[in-house]
Amino acid sequence: MQHDPSTDWWDVSEDPDPTDDLGYEVVELDVISTNTNGENRALVLPTDEDLLAEDAFMIVDEASVRDLGTVR
Repeated sequence: MQHDPSTDWWDVSEDPDPTDDLGYEVVELDVISTNTNGENRALVLPTDEDLLAEDAFMIVDEASVRDLGTVR
């Protein structure tokens, strides 16, 4: 999706559709829970090895992980 510099932020939906409005592509992710030094963390990375690159992962607080298919 190309950014249109003439877009006025007042015209943007308050709840944009991730795919149609923002151009995001939904991909399957693996979430691996860990407990290091008493802290619950999760390693989040794409299941498709072709998408896995040096920086294609996140380490987050486990409580921050949400299934976008169930959040609204």
